[in-house]
Amino acid sequence: MNAEERKKHILTCAKKLFSQHGFYKTQISDIISDAGIARGTVYQYFSNKDDIFVTLVEDFYHDWEKSITLKLENLNLDQISPKQYIFHRIKNTLVFLETDRDLCNIVLRMGIGLHRDFDTLIEKFEKKIIKLVSGDLELGIRYGSVRKNINMELTANLLAGALFRLSYFYFVQKKAPHLDLDEITKEILDIIIPGIFVPQKK
Repeated sequence: MNAEERKKHILTCAKKLFSQHGFYKTQISDIISDAGIARGTVYQYFSNKDDIFVTLVEDFYHDWEKSITLKLENLNLDQISPKQYIFHRIKNTLVFLETDRDLCNIVLRMGIGLHRDFDTLIEKFEKKIIKLVSGDLELGIRYGSVRKNINMELTANLLAGALFRLSYFYFVQKKAPHLDLDEITKEILDIIIPGIFVPQKK
C-alpha cells in the first residue's frame, strides 16, 4: 500500500472498532492489531486515538456535504417542483448515511457524550447542517413554495434532527436491510409538506 492507501486502511479499521466497541473501549493497540501494522506506522499519520476519531468525523461531514452539493448541480431548479427538490435532498442524505452504517453509528450515536473537544467538533458541523437546511427553506420562500411566516430556526432543527434520528433507527438500531428509501422519503414528505409548504391552489 502507498501512504494514502495505508492511511485509509487505518481509518477503516478504526471506524469498524469504534462502531462495534465505542470510542473509550477501543484502544490504539486494537486499531494497530486489526490493521496488521506496526505501532510506529499509525503515528506517521495520526498523533493519537483522538486524532483518528476527529479525522473520521471531519471526513464524514465533508463527504456528506460534497455528495449533496454534487447531486444538486444536476438539478434544474426551474424545471422541478419544490416537492421534488426536497425529495432529492432527503433521499440522497439517507442514501449517504446508509452507505456507511459504521460511520453513521459513530457520528449519530457516539458523537453524544464525548469530551468537550469532540462536542465542539460535533456542534460545529451541526451548525453547518442547520445552515444548509435553512438555506433550502429560504430558497423555498423565494420561490414561493415555503410559508413566509415559518419559524426558520425551529424548522431547520426539527428537519435535521428528525432525519438523523430516523437514519440512526433504521441503519444502526434496526439494521434493516434492503430499505425502500424512495418510499421512506415519500412518507417523510407526506408528514412535513403540510407544515412548511404553501398550500397548492386547486
